[in-house]
Amino acid sequence: MKTVLIVFALVVLALALPLFMTPATLPEGLDRNLPWQITIDASGNSEVFGLTPGQSRLADAKALFGGDFDVAVIAASEQVGALEADCAQRSFGPLLGRLILTLEASQEEIVAMRGRALRREYREGSNKKFTLHPDDRARAEDAVIRAISLIPNARLEEETITRLFGAAAETLPEGERLTHYLYPDKGLDIVIDKKGRDILQYVAPGDFAKRIRAPLETTSAPGGA
Repeated sequence: MKTVLIVFALVVLALALPLFMTPATLPEGLDRNLPWQITIDASGNSEVFGLTPGQSRLADAKALFGGDFDVAVIAASEQVGALEADCAQRSFGPLLGRLILTLEASQEEIVAMRGRALRREYREGSNKKFTLHPDDRARAEDAVIRAISLIPNARLEEETITRLFGAAAETLPEGERLTHYLYPDKGLDIVIDKKGRDILQYVAPGDFAKRIRAPLETTSAPGGA
């Protein structure tokens, strides 16, 4: 029994170790394509996980991570929804997390996809999943990635966030459960959920005000959704 506990403790330590390191202190040879490794080019575009929000396409992500993305329209109640590609579990160095790509598609295109969907099913809460027709799935290969979301298995603490990503430009509460750590220059919003899963949301820095900050101004205001 003692041996089993020791092995278990070593595994937990190995998984947690990257959360207590900065990029500069990572061991030589460790995969450096990690969530806090965001690069900004001369044009102000960001790259993370080898992808550039606003430029890279679903086909690029599949070439990097493999072809097992579940592409579907995901819609909350009374909403048109969004076109998403869900990669249920991936390793980023020693870290595990769920990767979700939001793809560019107009509301008209999404409505049409919903009408051609092969299957409709309810997911968590009141969300609906519309399984795409093969023709729509093929067209989605060329869709631009509008946003990248990572839901890590490990919980994040403020101290860890600051150490790995630097000090947030702004910290904004949303309701009683959520806190947003905003990094507009990196196109990053880290959402800490007291009662659920944390999430890291990456968009092009030039889209940050429209896609992240503006919606938060609405939901964080008194009486907001």
